[in-house]
Amino acid sequence: MSEQQELNVGKQEHPKILRQFGGAYDHAAITRYVNDLGQRLAKESELPNLKWTFTVLDDPIINAFALPGGFIYISRGLIALAENEAELTAVLGHEIGHVTARHTAQRYSKSVLTGVGATILGIVIGGPAGDIANFAGQAYLASYSRDHEMEADMLGIRYMTKLGYNPKASASFFKKLAQHTELEARMKGEQGQQSHYSIFASHPDTRKRIAASSKIAQSYPPDVDFLNQKTYLALINGIAYGESIKQGLIEDQTFVHPDLRIRFSVPDEFQLVNKPDMVVATDKNGNALVFTMGKKGYGRLTAHKYLTEIWANKYNLRELQTLDINGLDGATGLVRIKNAKGVRDLRYLAIVDGDEIFQFQFLTLPNMTEALALPFRKVTYSFERLSQREANAITGYHITLYRAGKKDSIASLAQQMKVEKFKEDWLKVLNNETLSDGLQAGETLKLITK
Repeated sequence: MSEQQELNVGKQEHPKILRQFGGAYDHAAITRYVNDLGQRLAKESELPNLKWTFTVLDDPIINAFALPGGFIYISRGLIALAENEAELTAVLGHEIGHVTARHTAQRYSKSVLTGVGATILGIVIGGPAGDIANFAGQAYLASYSRDHEMEADMLGIRYMTKLGYNPKASASFFKKLAQHTELEARMKGEQGQQSHYSIFASHPDTRKRIAASSKIAQSYPPDVDFLNQKTYLALINGIAYGESIKQGLIEDQTFVHPDLRIRFSVPDEFQLVNKPDMVVATDKNGNALVFTMGKKGYGRLTAHKYLTEIWANKYNLRELQTLDINGLDGATGLVRIKNAKGVRDLRYLAIVDGDEIFQFQFLTLPNMTEALALPFRKVTYSFERLSQREANAITGYHITLYRAGKKDSIASLAQQMKVEKFKEDWLKVLNNETLSDGLQAGETLKLITK
């Protein structure tokens, strides 16, 4: 592609990326900071005159990627993980390197980009339910070769050191990333398996990249050592951590959305995944449920009428029922379909409340439909609207800075971490560089609070 074609591709795909990854993070100071830092780095690249665009995504996944034409994306999850400005600079420089080396253009495929959000929908129309947690950017990023990754690392270090940043920050961030990925896997009982919790987990040979980055860093003078940790930590104090409250929160087996004022729970053996346009839960057998909002313009219809004449009108639904779901109008029906995985039972459930329509789809293996009937019925009747007071009382998680005192210990500070388990491990991952020589009085640490 020509440079103009690359720019056109980036402009065309940019709105799709925003839709897929939660939109731009609504934090003016962080947005301005990342853009200023990115623009300074880009000026040191081989394409200083390109109109670069840097976007912070409202996405908790540790994630950064680039599109052709100088469109660079970084998630707030990654920003919360980094400990200093140099680490963030290393990531931004790496993504700039992908663009300047034309890696993004070389392996660009419109079918990949526009299909980013298709995997979840595929569980109904034929895609593998087991791939739910592995969709989105990972499918896009995994296609970089090892050579491309190594080259982008080298270019990123070149750019950051021109601005005086410590090149060792590249390796330190990737070490932290590997620890974070492993810890997320342990949280879900997946120790020793490839984790989907970091987009970078799909990149090849992480250990070799860390070793290569460390070797490159040794070639620079020791006085190239700028980290700017104090400024960085002050900036991210209060940054949202984990799921965005605007997109709803997952708490154990319950999904709650304060803006929509809804809540429902799924069975223990199902794993919940929350994305901007849907919530999905799957079990190890490939059974699944999908929650979405109905299209606007059909409000005030009965649930039965919406289900049979609008939403599932191409099917001759059986076992049609009207339901009272905690005072709301509901309707459900079942159909047997055949997709790429074979025969499946698909139950539709529509819930209407005024102008709002809530949709559930329950997809089951035919030999498991009866066994899952009661668990899915419990899901149905767990759905409820929250009062405005209940919705207002819901708060998300965020990063809070804490200055260690003489009496503090890693164990005592870990108890302040609002995580379900592995509290000390989470404290160490988020503060890996700070705690590399143990806990010292006066040090500033990141805690997860609510």
